[in-house]
Amino acid sequence: MPDTTSMSTFAPPAAAAGVCYHCGLALPAAVNPAWTVRIAGAEHAMCCPGCAAVAQTIVDLGQESYYRERSAFAASAEGAQMLPPELRLYDNADPRFALDEDSRETTLTVEGIRCAACVWLIEQRLAKLPGVESAQLNVATERLYVRWRSAACQPGDILAALHAIGYAAYPYDAERHGEQQRKAARTLGRQLFVAGLSMMQVMMYVAPAYLADAGTLDDSMAALMRWASLLLTVPAICYSALPFWRGAWSSLRAHTLGMDVPVALGIAAAFGASVVATVRGQGEVYFDSVTMFIFLLLCSRHLELRARRKAGAALERLQHALPASATLLEQYPDSHAASLVKAAALAVDDVIMIKPGEAVAADCVIVDGRTVLDLSLLSGESAPVAKDVGDALPGGAINAGSVILARVTRIAQDSTMSRLVQLIDRAGRDKPRIAQWADDVAGWFVLALLLFALATFVFWFWLDGDSARRAWPIAIAVLVVSCPCALSLATPTALAAATDALLRQGVLVTGPQTLETLHRATHVVFDKTGTLTYGRPVLHEIQQLGLMQSDFCLQVAAALDAGSGHPLARALVGAAAEAQG
Repeated sequence: MPDTTSMSTFAPPAAAAGVCYHCGLALPAAVNPAWTVRIAGAEHAMCCPGCAAVAQTIVDLGQESYYRERSAFAASAEGAQMLPPELRLYDNADPRFALDEDSRETTLTVEGIRCAACVWLIEQRLAKLPGVESAQLNVATERLYVRWRSAACQPGDILAALHAIGYAAYPYDAERHGEQQRKAARTLGRQLFVAGLSMMQVMMYVAPAYLADAGTLDDSMAALMRWASLLLTVPAICYSALPFWRGAWSSLRAHTLGMDVPVALGIAAAFGASVVATVRGQGEVYFDSVTMFIFLLLCSRHLELRARRKAGAALERLQHALPASATLLEQYPDSHAASLVKAAALAVDDVIMIKPGEAVAADCVIVDGRTVLDLSLLSGESAPVAKDVGDALPGGAINAGSVILARVTRIAQDSTMSRLVQLIDRAGRDKPRIAQWADDVAGWFVLALLLFALATFVFWFWLDGDSARRAWPIAIAVLVVSCPCALSLATPTALAAATDALLRQGVLVTGPQTLETLHRATHVVFDKTGTLTYGRPVLHEIQQLGLMQSDFCLQVAAALDAGSGHPLARALVGAAAEAQG
């Protein structure tokens, strides 16, 4: 039963107006609605997103009692950089973490994931944490799976390690995770728009300088164009390039060389050199190159984000097929009184009622009634399958017949559909050898790139007689042109897109090495008891009567069926369209 105890029993005035419910600091004049957390049935305002994230984590982990038992306000969590001591409360208390006597595992959602470089950084950081056995971040679903030894590490240590490099983590919640994804997509869209606008406006000012003949632009006009370009580049530097600044800073704080480090160095060097040249009134400026570089990098990240969202959508569709609630008959067979409960709360031997059109909440056996099941989502069977008393029902199947009563044989988390979702999820987070190789060489590649850029600068500086006139732009070009993002972006994005494409064709990829070795396959063996089809009829052959040609017959049939939505009619119309090219 939910805890509805009043929150006003602890000494500090937690519910006092105008102060943060978590840390007690004064609330800002305009409280952001996103900084409000529901605790024990009441909405409470927080002073910053850090306190909101920490409070939400405490609630998600079922530790709301902390706010009743505490004797003082918590330290401010502004910026989500420090882990408050109160999160240690659930280190050994939450049974959801337990796998065996020593091993623990949990699923976290991590805020602030911008690209595959973030995935690499997080996995590398947690891999260095004592006691952590594995840390896998699914690039498509943005979920972090961590396994650790409880004797050497606690959940608080994992969260602290993530917070230390600028990422706020909390237990996975589908609704909250979806909102966080939509928010990230909107932010990236705004940054892309600002970068594109800055790029186009800067190009308007630099184009005359490129096109004009030598000596046709006076110094005052050239200075005006440079200063205008500088002002128009500032929004792209200060807002659109934020993902690169944050990524580079997080990498440096984690004592690693992430993919954003050379990108940030290239942007900073080009912009800094351009500012110096503008102030001094001599030298080359690169404002157009800077804005274009930021815009193109954001475009690539936008495309990568779309690919990851598309790949993760297949998994989300399967998860949505799992019902969130079930109709429980607590007193069966003495009474048929029913109550609606969460599917996750079902226990073995519970009796549930499954109505027509509802999904089976957990694996069970029919105890009363008969029906037909739609198993298309689970097995691809096109025709409903009849079920009677004593027959097993897989979780996730759709009741396409009449009302039945069934006894639960497995909890919802272990149902057939849940295991199918887990297989897909595991395929997304496990990495084939090529992806592991890319992760292993990424840090060394960045280091080699930085050393090569430095060597290039030194060489040209020496060649030009201690002059940086050419050395500086050439070194910047090395950093920009050799952008290592593709090394980390291409592999996981391609794997996610391929897995999604196969899943939409009905092929479930369950192992990380499958895609890597598929091109060497010479035979494909299907073990299928039912039909193996596309799930839609197609025209196979035309047999005409009389003297009419088959193409003419097809066009006539398609014209007659053009307004019909019947599957056979759609097959004829589609075949006619393909025949016409």
